[in-house]
Amino acid sequence: MSEAPEVRTAHRVREDGGPTGRDVEALVLAGEVDAAVAAFRQCWPRVADSDDAAEEVAACLRALVRLGNTDRALDALLPRVDRVGTVGSVTDRMWLAATAAWVLRHARRLGMSPERVGHRDAAAAEAELSALADRLASDADAVSGGTRAADALAAAHDDGSVPPDPVLPPTRMPAPPPGSGSRLRPPAHADEVVEIAERARRWRRDLDPALERLLRGWLETREAALPLLSAPEHWSAAALLDRSSVHLLRDAVRERIRLDEAVAEAERADDAEGAAHARCDLAVLDVREAVAAFGADAPETGRSRERTLAAVDALDAAGWAESAAASRRWYALTVRPADAVDLLVRAGRAYGELHQPYRHALCLLDAATPAFATDPAAGHRLLDEGEHLADGHPVLMSQAFDLRARVARASGDLAAADALYARAAAVRGVPDGTRMAVLFAWCDLVVDRAAWAELEPRAADALALAVRLRDPVALAVAQRHLGLSWLEQGRPVEAAELLAAALPVVAREVPALVGPTAWALGNAALALGAWDRAREAFDTAAEAFEAAGRAEEAAHARYRAGTAAWDGEDLVGAAHDLDAAVTLARHSGTLPVLLEALRSRAAVRAASGDVDGGLAALDTVLAEVQALAAVLPPERHGEEPFDPEVLEPDVLREGAHVLADVGRTDEALERLARAEALVGGDFELVLRAETGVVLAEADRLEQAEPVLRRALLDLGAAGLADEQVQVAGALARALDRAGRVPDAEAVWAQYGAED
Repeated sequence: MSEAPEVRTAHRVREDGGPTGRDVEALVLAGEVDAAVAAFRQCWPRVADSDDAAEEVAACLRALVRLGNTDRALDALLPRVDRVGTVGSVTDRMWLAATAAWVLRHARRLGMSPERVGHRDAAAAEAELSALADRLASDADAVSGGTRAADALAAAHDDGSVPPDPVLPPTRMPAPPPGSGSRLRPPAHADEVVEIAERARRWRRDLDPALERLLRGWLETREAALPLLSAPEHWSAAALLDRSSVHLLRDAVRERIRLDEAVAEAERADDAEGAAHARCDLAVLDVREAVAAFGADAPETGRSRERTLAAVDALDAAGWAESAAASRRWYALTVRPADAVDLLVRAGRAYGELHQPYRHALCLLDAATPAFATDPAAGHRLLDEGEHLADGHPVLMSQAFDLRARVARASGDLAAADALYARAAAVRGVPDGTRMAVLFAWCDLVVDRAAWAELEPRAADALALAVRLRDPVALAVAQRHLGLSWLEQGRPVEAAELLAAALPVVAREVPALVGPTAWALGNAALALGAWDRAREAFDTAAEAFEAAGRAEEAAHARYRAGTAAWDGEDLVGAAHDLDAAVTLARHSGTLPVLLEALRSRAAVRAASGDVDGGLAALDTVLAEVQALAAVLPPERHGEEPFDPEVLEPDVLREGAHVLADVGRTDEALERLARAEALVGGDFELVLRAETGVVLAEADRLEQAEPVLRRALLDLGAAGLADEQVQVAGALARALDRAGRVPDAEAVWAQYGAED
């Protein structure tokens, strides 16, 4: 018989004294949530990829599920599920298999389960893992003569302690449980569908915020309602609801299928207006796809525009003014043609003639946005007229506040913009989608203001709303904002979790956010010392910025990728990224990045073994940057004008340390002396101290000691406490190596760090 698993009853004790996976789980079970989260974040980085900690990995995964964060447990499990087959300990294999199956079951329950787990179908993987755990537990119990292993597994995987709501911000979007979560009770008979459609028509005219919830409810219950339909009025109602809710699908393929169905439903009802309206919406979709495929100015796009506008005009000619106004507005908003303002004003005028003042106001406010880009005076007139027609309607007032905030932000009045966003967010009785748009715009403003503590509650509100709406794209954008807030407030672990979850979603759905999201993730990874992950994130950011034509940001990102690789001792990767950073910096005329990338590239070359080549490259840096600076206007030089004389001491100092690191002490001292001769003040004191440090590290104590002892006094008098501590450490170490331990202890006692 194979080795039977051991049932462990006591926690493993870490040699480093840190919490174990079982400690994390015990804290969750005891209800000490904050302590459990803190313990998890200490434990997980140590055990996640350890070859002999599979049971602790399993305990951490169970703790996440018991925090209500099956999403995070699934994220942690999927890259590690194949380890079940390679774990050396049978006991560890039993626990990891059982917990993996349990996590997958809860993921399936919440609608999060992926299609594949490793190389297997998710359902098959779950069943296989569960069967493996049961078999190993049976083997253990056969040896012990009881049910101890099976009982331990059952107790550890009790569903009773799994809460319905997550403690930590979610990383995946749960799907509604089967048969529940709908915002609209499935219709019991076809006449209810007609009533729902009439309600949708009325609420659309009145801009009732309940319309969005009603349409989401229709999407959730539609399949149950369709078999009830028979009479023409039933199919006409279904066509209206399908056409009205199609924008909530947020997927061009699904939109086309649904609009085709709306055409068929309207034709089945002999509803000529409904069928023509749905065909107009299909034509608008054609233009959107042509723009994406060929570009806005391509002949194919132009012909598609002509067909769409002809279809809209045909609605007018047939006397279907309301449908024509709706289609004209939809075309202007989604395609954003050059004449969008005129189209929206025309649609608004049609609504006015139909005695629908709120939709008239809506179109004017819609038109104000593109008008501000070309004719600010016209934009203000449209905004003022729209507000007047709104007559205090909450949906319209929220939009007006939002628009005025955008205008204030564009003019640089961030305080006024912030106050207007606060008013927009405070308006009650607006659709969830409108509120989400306001929150995201407000978050963007707070980022501009670098008010990171203020960003957190706004982003948290947006995240909670995204979860309630079950909107994965909104969730990713909210995760990005909340992650950025936490990163800037010194919480890189939590920030990295959210940013890593957001990145693949924005890559698919919001490409414009890939660069900023990956940049923030790279910074979070740097703060955690995760150099490979940081480099990968910065490279992703660079690729996104390059694709968007933002060469300056791409240069910054490649430089950060290169320095991250260098910190991780990947000199080949560092050289590759720094080469790319130099190229991009030259192309974009970004002097600060060119300067730092050239310096770092030279240092990496020296660190790779070509010391003389690296030094030669370092010595040409200022001349290379000066050549580019000479052809750029002063405002392109960065925060301060480029001055090679100011930077020369820094470059000499950098070369000195390269030489000192390879034992070429005298050459290093010569460069430091040249640098010291060019400066004064505090910088002179620092360079003099570094001269002593280089001598001390070369064990030339007789020369180093008087220099360092003088430097300790000078640095202290200048208030350079950090530098004084570093010098004290260098002198103490040199004295210790020379056997003068009491002297070393005395130096450290007097000048060393207090802790």
